[in-house]
Amino acid sequence: MLTITIPQTAFLRFVEQVQNSSQTKNRETKKEQKWENMTEVGKSNPLEWWQTGIIYQVYPRSFCDSNGDGIGDLNGVTSKLDYFQYLGVGAVWLSPFYKSPMKDFGYDVSDFRDVDPIFGTLADFDQLVQQAHKRGLKIIVDFVPNHTSDLHDWFQKSCRRESPYDDFYIWHDGKTDADGKRQPPNNWLSVFGGSAWRWHEGRGQYYYSAFLAEQPDLNYRNPLVVKEMNDVVRFWLERGVDGFRVDALECLFEAEDVSKDEPRSNLTGIPPFQFEYLDHIYTYEQPEIGDIVRGWRKVIGEHEQKDGKTRFMVIETYGEPKKRNRFYDYGANPFNMDLVDFLEAPLSGSKVRALVEREYNNLPKNGWPTFVLGNHDRKRVSSKYGSLYVDGLNMLLLTLRGTPTTYYGEELGMEDIHVTFQQTQDPWGKNFGPERFQEFSRDPVRSPMQWDATKNAGFTSSSSPWLPVHPDYTMRNVKDMRDCPEQTTLQLYAALARLRQDPAFQRGELLYSITNENVFSYVRQKSEPTDISRYLVAINFGKEASTDDYSGPPVESLRGVVVQCTCSVSDRLKDKIVDLTALKLAPGDGLVIKLN
Repeated sequence: MLTITIPQTAFLRFVEQVQNSSQTKNRETKKEQKWENMTEVGKSNPLEWWQTGIIYQVYPRSFCDSNGDGIGDLNGVTSKLDYFQYLGVGAVWLSPFYKSPMKDFGYDVSDFRDVDPIFGTLADFDQLVQQAHKRGLKIIVDFVPNHTSDLHDWFQKSCRRESPYDDFYIWHDGKTDADGKRQPPNNWLSVFGGSAWRWHEGRGQYYYSAFLAEQPDLNYRNPLVVKEMNDVVRFWLERGVDGFRVDALECLFEAEDVSKDEPRSNLTGIPPFQFEYLDHIYTYEQPEIGDIVRGWRKVIGEHEQKDGKTRFMVIETYGEPKKRNRFYDYGANPFNMDLVDFLEAPLSGSKVRALVEREYNNLPKNGWPTFVLGNHDRKRVSSKYGSLYVDGLNMLLLTLRGTPTTYYGEELGMEDIHVTFQQTQDPWGKNFGPERFQEFSRDPVRSPMQWDATKNAGFTSSSSPWLPVHPDYTMRNVKDMRDCPEQTTLQLYAALARLRQDPAFQRGELLYSITNENVFSYVRQKSEPTDISRYLVAINFGKEASTDDYSGPPVESLRGVVVQCTCSVSDRLKDKIVDLTALKLAPGDGLVIKLN
């Protein structure tokens, strides 16, 4: 849900240094391959399910509509469980499906312990979990702890000052300006624009909301709020969920002294009402967050002790590695959003390597990488970088060391849809009006899943899906891409998911090979008692063909067999032996090569 502009100057300097270095010398030496001397993960301890599998994000409104109302639902997700098995994913992450007035499409929760009727019922959810578990699939749910809907019973009682809900939220009298007019207590801004303080006539005070006015922030300095949210975690654990993705956690606390204004960010071209106008030193990344996360981890641990099943908690967070890595000490895993935040078009091999290397070089001993290429808030991969690079980026995601997370439809190469201002559903886009809505609307990445070539892509029997279907659905859909006799993006994704079960990709080390302005390559290898499993992954992210000699360290082989490759070369190279001393890759080409 949360999108925050973060300072990029230092990181961009780091990328430039890597680019300049790779232009003059391929980083092939043992000194520079910092991963090759590390102990192989899992040699003595087995990996957990969330380390070995792929996480697949489902946006329920857009995935599959089972009742013909034009909106996807939980029964629709259940009906597609066999698809997840075909795809080879291990866990399904569900974006919010809780009871909500849908001012922010479910991120404004009016009841944390119930399912909104548009998505179904608690019984439908229980059926989904049961059927998923029968197939060996895990279910991860979105947890939205920062705020509630203004229609939540807690907020309604707080407005009336009913005990013990009086200070469940952040209230303030405000201040009086020189003209005697009532004003908010400070200059804090909402992520969606404008003041984060909203006047409530009934209570006669301002309340704070980091997002929409209809999403008042909870007061985590109140122990009763902490207890209630711990109980929400318990509720869903008891219903069988396998993990939580925690939304907008960095906004959980604000400074106690609300008289302090936040300073200017000094970013250029930002109007005063826009969130990025300020540097959020009092409303973002406050130190008290750690204790709350530890509390959720304790609740999760209690259930793990009861049934012996491991649960996963992953945090939505943005920023530098040092900031996100602190969550490991709190008992959770942070999403690494670098490939989303910093990987901009045009792509290059050195750009990609810089981001991968930054994650690995800054990972603490207790850390485990969690790579992401996109989600429900960001442009789709194909629209951001071009369809030429979709296969290569999926190959990258599924062959790096760590847990990959895929947003629904990326396995097809789905593209952003075009929406007019009149079609726009997203409140963030609407806030910026007809002139700027396209800069902020998240609707283009939330279009209905493309299942087949029938009307509305098989998503719904309704004539009016909640968002338009992309017009390319007649060619880009699950059925046709799965059944095609020639390799498709979908087939490649499923094949890479199966290959990822090889010990080299599960537990193996990662050794950097050729890197230049076009190519990023690496070796994944794992020594087994009776065998050494070794693969070279080489992908051209650039704009020019590149012919390179990969035969030196760490490859140390003259030839190899192409076991997987992008669709651009599948007809020529799949299952073929290739010469590694002069291997040519055109832009968008990617190969996974089994080494001798």
